[in-house]
Amino acid sequence: MNFPTGRDMDIILAGRAGIDLNADRYNCPFADVPSFTKTVGGSPANIAQGTSKLGLKTGFIGKVSGDGMGDYIFQTFRKAGINEEGIIADKTGARNCLAITEILSPTNSGSYLYRENTADLLLEPSDISEDYVKRSAAVLLSGTAFSVSPSREAMLTLMNYAKKHGTRVMLDLDYRPYGWQNHEETALYYSMATEYCDVVIGNREEFNTMEYLSMPENRDDKLSAEALFSKGVKLVIAKDGAKGSSAYLPDGKVIKKGVIPTNIKKTFGSGDAYAAGLLYGLFNQWSLDKAMELGSACASIVLAGDSCAGAIPTLDEAQEHLRKYPLKAYGEREDED
Repeated sequence: MNFPTGRDMDIILAGRAGIDLNADRYNCPFADVPSFTKTVGGSPANIAQGTSKLGLKTGFIGKVSGDGMGDYIFQTFRKAGINEEGIIADKTGARNCLAITEILSPTNSGSYLYRENTADLLLEPSDISEDYVKRSAAVLLSGTAFSVSPSREAMLTLMNYAKKHGTRVMLDLDYRPYGWQNHEETALYYSMATEYCDVVIGNREEFNTMEYLSMPENRDDKLSAEALFSKGVKLVIAKDGAKGSSAYLPDGKVIKKGVIPTNIKKTFGSGDAYAAGLLYGLFNQWSLDKAMELGSACASIVLAGDSCAGAIPTLDEAQEHLRKYPLKAYGEREDED
């Protein structure tokens, strides 16, 4: 995939930047966790921290609370080298989204989420700078940002600006049931968003939700990709958990990559790390095989780490991980040798 050259930034992430409070004790219920460590989280914020750490010139568009939590996000992004011109501090008293994690076992972890009327969902179309979008080679939006107004209109405005100026548009479907009224609404806005996209990233549940109105019985990633190609999408990435991931191209080519066997500490954050690695490879004109492998390495390291964004590796760390621990074939179980 070719990207426009001579831009100030490689990629701008758009959507939620919130606060994660990560449990400091593992394999125990929430009631027994003595303390938590704060980080900046939210899928697009995690990916932004990852792409910046790997070496891409990264920016961000979003709205954060006008308080100490918002200040912490600005400070964190600044230290990470993320351009913050597109971030606005809310003045209405809205709070940041908050995720408090719980790790019951290596394969059973989750979070307590606070997302109602949060600052990121108050981003308005007038908050989107056309010049800022024009200065980036690509933008990546999170599907959850389309769940309510005015955030959904702001995202559509951003996509319009991107298409106008030849900025590549990427969408991480990032489906979360909270915030949406019903499947019909989700499918409608996902369909509208994908009309603008060059790249779409999702898993089977997310494709099912996107196709709720158009292909409700479909469970075939290849058919999902073909439907997106008919809209002009140029690359579809289907994530499939422990099996690995698949890349679909309009010419019919399919690339499948497995995962690195990992001593998992927690289950969250790997998808964002995978996206960061994949994006780095795409922007540096690596083969799709290599880009997917880097994404898998980043995901493996995060699964064994203590947090989401904080655990995403540098490029050298990810490449060293690949040298030490090669990928299994797609769908191959860890106990298969």
